Amino acid sequence: MQSRLLLLGAPGGHSGPASRRLRLLLQQVVQRRPGGDRQWPEVRLLHAGSGADTGDTVNIGDVSYKLKIPKNPELVPQNYISDSLAQSVVQHLRWIMQKDLLGQDVFLIGPPGPLRRSIAMQYLELTKREVEYIALSRDTTETDLKQRREIRAGTAFYIDQAIRAATEGRTLILEGLEKAERNVLPVLNNLLENREMQLEDGRFLMSAERYDKLLQDHTKKELDSWNIVRVSENFRVIALGLPVPRYSGNPLDPPLRSRFQARDIYYLPFKDQLKLLYSIGANVSAEKVSQLLSFATTLCSQESSTLGLPDFPLDSLAAVVQILDSFPMMPIKHAIQWLYPYSILLGHEGKMAVEGVLKRFELQDSGSSLLPKEIVRVEKMTENHVSQASVTIRIADKEVTIKVPAGTRPLSQPCASDHFIQTLSHKQLQAEMMQSHMVKDICLIGGKGCGKTVIAKNFADTLGYNIEPIMLYQ
Repeated sequence: MQSRLLLLGAPGGHSGPASRRLRLLLQQVVQRRPGGDRQWPEVRLLHAGSGADTGDTVNIGDVSYKLKIPKNPELVPQNYISDSLAQSVVQHLRWIMQKDLLGQDVFLIGPPGPLRRSIAMQYLELTKREVEYIALSRDTTETDLKQRREIRAGTAFYIDQAIRAATEGRTLILEGLEKAERNVLPVLNNLLENREMQLEDGRFLMSAERYDKLLQDHTKKELDSWNIVRVSENFRVIALGLPVPRYSGNPLDPPLRSRFQARDIYYLPFKDQLKLLYSIGANVSAEKVSQLLSFATTLCSQESSTLGLPDFPLDSLAAVVQILDSFPMMPIKHAIQWLYPYSILLGHEGKMAVEGVLKRFELQDSGSSLLPKEIVRVEKMTENHVSQASVTIRIADKEVTIKVPAGTRPLSQPCASDHFIQTLSHKQLQAEMMQSHMVKDICLIGGKGCGKTVIAKNFADTLGYNIEPIMLYQ
């Protein structure tokens, strides 16, 4: 016998927000009831579009959110939502919307990659919310969260930092929560639990509820003279972090952990990943795409991590498929080594384990004759006022032309420099860098003095880029 619960509320009474919170919580309990159907129903995402006005609503399944006009539209994320979102992503967005309506902060936890940040930005773009972003590290201090001090015309001023989100009613994204040092945690704790913070310039942030109670007995002028600032009721925090101890970092202490509603954001399901890769690589055989995804998923499994193998960057598979779509004759194993340079990262046992997985999914054969040989020519082109270059690469006795981003300076042909004599390996490396530049940034790995800087400078000259060197230390 199935039970039902009926909520009754008096019209015009004060039980509206409370009953809504209870109804949303009960829906989650019923849908996740043990022994019940664990399959989530398909949830559809309906939104009002880019020209949405106040009063429009966003519906994700049975959860609705009323849009408001942002004060600063330039702070609203753009171009994160695609035309067809995976069902798993829509489920995550629905959960975040539920917690937002309940006035709760959320913590998205999962493996390394841009998926958690992308989901947070998609939600903020969907609901037209302004965002403040801070990446936490070992060097992050209270000043980065509160206020920094600047000197202008001989006078010191305090400039608000991340706490602008609290006073302006924005959403604060804290990325890398596992990297936060102990001296930062009390500040975060008080901001999350009580919506309170003492600022360096003497002001005191106070929660909207307590501020409004004080406003009943005092005037706003009095509260301003006491340096009390109201925290907006629309202020929310979305924290992003990695599970520790599997990954390196500081485990979250219980006080901070209890401030959030947490959700595990794992990689997209195999079906959703496969659908995305099929849409990108029309020229790549479906069998090869499936084998590539199976290989990557295997290296992200629990068994692979037990062997000490680093996770495969699943989020970068789309870039590899995009390269293979333009160069379908190129062996997949060679493209895999760009994303997962296991021959450099791993020891003998690790290499043998990865080679075994490659052999199992029939990705082992590598035809060296089908690798890119050299850049034939580079031509300048402009589309929609964006500098681009048309690059022709010779691969397997064929010439393939691709479009890549370019700099503002005049382009030069790859062999035009008098100070750099290219060998066959240099020509091949430059061609591979062009392939990578078509979709992603590049990381050159090599020993000291092997010519990485010279190669990078020649690559920048070819595409008309200016170079800005930055020395990185520990």
